[in-house]
Amino acid sequence: MYQLSYFQKLERKLSPQEVSAQAPNNNVDWIVYHVPKTAGSSLRQSFVDALGQRKVFGVYRNTGAAELGLGNPIWVPRSAKVVFGHFPTHVAQMKMFPNAQKVTWVRDPLERAWSLLGHYLATKDENAQYAFVKNHYLDKGITKKADIFERMIKENALSKNIFVYAHYFESIPLNEFDFVGSTTKNNDDLKRLQKLLGKPLVETKENVRNSMSSFPSALRYLESYFASEYEIVAAYL
Repeated sequence: MYQLSYFQKLERKLSPQEVSAQAPNNNVDWIVYHVPKTAGSSLRQSFVDALGQRKVFGVYRNTGAAELGLGNPIWVPRSAKVVFGHFPTHVAQMKMFPNAQKVTWVRDPLERAWSLLGHYLATKDENAQYAFVKNHYLDKGITKKADIFERMIKENALSKNIFVYAHYFESIPLNEFDFVGSTTKNNDDLKRLQKLLGKPLVETKENVRNSMSSFPSALRYLESYFASEYEIVAAYL
């Protein structure tokens, strides 16, 4: 789980002013929307390797993701050049970070959802999503990942997490982004992005549990349930 460093906590105590639409941050050059299970942890590490840890600020559960996703003020360290995290688009973000270019990575919607379920089952995080899977499936003897996945999709369970692109890109569509990469051409897209960044970006492997080839072909028929998700990202896959 992403946490503020000791020095960030100290800076926040000494300089608690938050970034808002009324008090913008002109120093941030990049705002990166990390859609869960789209190789975002690896991308964040690539930015860290290129720019240094102090210039990449992670906005996650404990550092303001919920607030930023609603367009509300958040604290950002003075050294940050990149704001990177799990938050959906909001029009206020462009006023908060007026000089920032918008970046995101996407993945085949069906494979992304499969990987997300694998994450829940592997980590057993104490959150509402795993509790739902446990209560509705595991505790009822439905333990095979494929069976759980099939039921979740057909029952529209955890829809905000499963059908995530509609949520993330509701306020700002992908065609208004400065850069959209894809996990299917990860290395090539990193090379394209590094031309914009002006720094070398090396592909890393962070938080990788499932290979992309592990999605069972027998479940490919569930694509029809993801029609609206494919409509959002198909041009970028």
